[in-house]
Amino acid sequence: MQTYYFKTLEDFIDNTKKDTTQWLLLVAEECAFNYQKLQNSGFECYGAIFPEVIFEKQHFKDGLIAFALPYEPILLEDITQPLHNKKLNNIDSILVFVDGLSSSIDSFLVSLFEASNEECVIFGGGAGKLTLEQEPVIFSPNKLTQDSALIIPLKNRVELGVNHGWEFLKGPFVATATQNNILEQINYEDAFEVYKQIVEEDSGKRFTDENFFDLAKSYPLGIVTYSGEVIVRDPIAKDENNLLLVGVMPENSIIQVLKGKDTKLINAAKSATTQAMKSGDEKSMAIMIDCISRVLFLEDAFVDEINAVTQVLGNVPLIGVLTLGEIANNAETYIDFYNKTCVIGTLRGE
Repeated sequence: MQTYYFKTLEDFIDNTKKDTTQWLLLVAEECAFNYQKLQNSGFECYGAIFPEVIFEKQHFKDGLIAFALPYEPILLEDITQPLHNKKLNNIDSILVFVDGLSSSIDSFLVSLFEASNEECVIFGGGAGKLTLEQEPVIFSPNKLTQDSALIIPLKNRVELGVNHGWEFLKGPFVATATQNNILEQINYEDAFEVYKQIVEEDSGKRFTDENFFDLAKSYPLGIVTYSGEVIVRDPIAKDENNLLLVGVMPENSIIQVLKGKDTKLINAAKSATTQAMKSGDEKSMAIMIDCISRVLFLEDAFVDEINAVTQVLGNVPLIGVLTLGEIANNAETYIDFYNKTCVIGTLRGE
């Protein structure tokens, strides 16, 4: 597959032949990205903006990855609207990017899951910037949009691996009052006050008006599913005594407070890659969808996570994005929106 990294948008425009019908551009947040210039370039491009991108063994805060597409993607401009697209019935693998700060992600994923066939493998993540301010971050040749999604049918069958590595610290609790991605009460008490007590006691640090995210990045919440799986939710801010999360927190969810260790997160990424390689089939590419908050937690050690992934992949080329939330199913169970999780998709050979 044709996949390239370019330092700037101008490099892509100046050094790419126009013999490919469609391109997917994965754009890093600090890339000087001029959408109007792209529109006037003569290229038919779809894509999204992320905090960082991954190419081979490095992650970049600037630049972009260009990926030649086998089929025309579908831009859903308003993800609050049901998805009715019969083209998805015959697709076996889908890469999807959604506005990571939209409050309608869960309803969109329900619609996508219902529109696709039973055997379809779906994976992807949330686009957006580390400012955590919602703005247009998903684009097609004609529009730059927010509260939207880009659905990308893939030619090659995908195998998935999913793992997070966060460990239990405290719980269980009940999310007794929620509104979409806002957690208002835990066990009928103000959510932030309960969370604050647990985090401050374990960390030995104190929350201030300025340091919420710096402290909270090490202490996500986990939703315990009926199967016993823990789906991570990332607290990104507080609003008075409420916790603002990336992703919906259903009312009456059983939740835990989690804690991270470098080695556990790195080993989890390695485990996800092993899972995505387990069939033994020849692979043409691997796509890594990893949460940007894992980078913020691991800092310089995030390179060790990428190295752990590439060691398992061997000679299989790696690209990826660092996201605001991760999306995955395994074609057998329901689709989920994760936080702070590593998703690896390997594409079978031609």
